[in-house]
Amino acid sequence: MKKIGICGHLNIGSEATGGQTIKTRIITETLDEFYGQEQVLKLDTKDWKRNKVKFLLKCISIAIHSENIIILPAQNGVKILIPLFVFLSKILGRKLHYIVVGAWLPILLENHKWLIRPTKNISYIYAETNTLINKLAKLGINSNTFWMPNFKKIRPISIKQEEKFEKPYKLCIVSRINYEKGIETAIKVIERLNKEQDEDIVELDIYGPIQEDYKDRFNHLLNQHRKYVKYKGIIDYSNTTEIIKNYYLLLFPTKYYTEGFPGTVLDAYLSGVPVLASRWESWEDLIKEGITGFTFEFNNNDDFYKALIYLLKNNDLVLEMKRNCIIEADKYSINNAIKVLVDNIS
Repeated sequence: MKKIGICGHLNIGSEATGGQTIKTRIITETLDEFYGQEQVLKLDTKDWKRNKVKFLLKCISIAIHSENIIILPAQNGVKILIPLFVFLSKILGRKLHYIVVGAWLPILLENHKWLIRPTKNISYIYAETNTLINKLAKLGINSNTFWMPNFKKIRPISIKQEEKFEKPYKLCIVSRINYEKGIETAIKVIERLNKEQDEDIVELDIYGPIQEDYKDRFNHLLNQHRKYVKYKGIIDYSNTTEIIKNYYLLLFPTKYYTEGFPGTVLDAYLSGVPVLASRWESWEDLIKEGITGFTFEFNNNDDFYKALIYLLKNNDLVLEMKRNCIIEADKYSINNAIKVLVDNIS
């Protein structure tokens, strides 16, 4: 009997891109280190639909041979994995742990109310934000929920004693690249700022995987604004701090109101870089206004512009926030974040 069986999108054999895969890999690697690889069984949900019977048999096997079952289903897998593993955990007497990635679960449950009952029967549910915990409580799911923030196996950079800022100020976006992540919003604001200042005082570097149906539009935007907007490819998730630490601000102008705990915000803190973000639903769970970042009204380009202008004019404030970000990052260390999971497994 193994200590743990974990089921999620590990995307074995391919690059880890996207918050779901990255977090699944980090959790798995951390548990390997904590309990030993021989105590952790792994089931990759990659391409599970190609052979559903084979995947079902693997699910049964991992449940039979593990004391604790951990699932990290993406939205498409929730309707299958929750009922299946609740059933298996009940008949086999296993502890079932569901690590929620993102903040979409309450909406899915509201749209598929039949899922609420099996979700209530999960032994432990781990949410990234208190906003999500409160929303689940409104659905009657409150006796088995725990706060477990996002985290990374990366040490924060050292606090810099001196840092000088020069024009053009370097800004970055690190996320999946599509319209909903606010890419066009950021480009428009930077275009306006540079035109009104009659000089290129800011430059934007964009990192991340490009959504397939957004590639043509994104390339068009890059060609239009090539003087001060550049695409820099995909950053390996273990090397983010070395790249991001050189920027003045990290922008997060998301149009996804129900964002959970974006990994890019944590990357910014670890890199000692403040975040300028739109006020999505749970922003207050992550950003301390004027301390680790600044926010602007959701979907309001004028407010975005004003906030950016203010931060460009207040270098001392940005420098202080950079130091605060490094301190804040300690809250999301592995030992702090994963403690609640380890306590419940033991």
